[in-house]
Amino acid sequence: MGNYIIKKVLNNNVVIAEKDKEEFVLVGNAIGFNTNKGKKIEDNRIENIFVKQSEKHKENFNKVLENVSSEIIGISEEIISLCEKELNVKLSEAIHVSLPDHINFAIRRVSEGINIENPFLSELEALYPKEYRLAETSLNMINRDIKVNLPKGEIGFICMHIKAAMGNQNVSDTLAYTRKIGEVMEFLYKLLNKPVDRGTLSYVRTITHLNFMIERVIKKKYIKNELLDNIKKEYYNQYDIAIKVAMKIENIFSLKVPEDEIGYMALHINRIKEM
Repeated sequence: MGNYIIKKVLNNNVVIAEKDKEEFVLVGNAIGFNTNKGKKIEDNRIENIFVKQSEKHKENFNKVLENVSSEIIGISEEIISLCEKELNVKLSEAIHVSLPDHINFAIRRVSEGINIENPFLSELEALYPKEYRLAETSLNMINRDIKVNLPKGEIGFICMHIKAAMGNQNVSDTLAYTRKIGEVMEFLYKLLNKPVDRGTLSYVRTITHLNFMIERVIKKKYIKNELLDNIKKEYYNQYDIAIKVAMKIENIFSLKVPEDEIGYMALHINRIKEM
């Protein structure tokens, strides 16, 4: 028999339990079904465990327990457990507070007839496809289990929470990055005198390339472009546009884009022009 003693049942699959005077959030299939406070839980029924490490997060989590319904906290923990399993990563402690708090706020907004649009859905889907799909699944879980009708825009907000928790960042950092790269894309399409159509394969390819390029520059993982001289000659117009985009990136991100990367960017710009 396990030494975990139930303190509170959040839903059929999530409970708060105690072991050796330490509190844990336990997730497992039907772990909270037909049981109650004081019952023991066998170890083989537990699929995921969250223990509050820092005093700050213990305090914040306790505040969430006081102000957010058990069903919202429960579905949040199921979502976190699913994400950790699918992404094969341990998410930061902060998401155990920020996600239920956000879901609670989103449900309240909808009940008051307030709909906040997320203008970065296409960017988020292109930049973080795995996290986006998990956010999509999460929204379906919330709407199904809590019997609400949160709008599609919530996929983007949940996606940002997941991505931020993967890098131990604030959600505002993920939002700021997404907004900046969206600004670069709008600048590029303006230079090309083309309308911004976020649903096209061309847009997805280009924003994905820009994202990986910026990540390489941030991490100082420089690549060699053996075709650089030929690109400058054969695609001089595209290369000129790529230089302007690189200057925009430098202005927005405070990053110096290497010439080799500018060359590869010119090739992507050429593909956009041909479409």
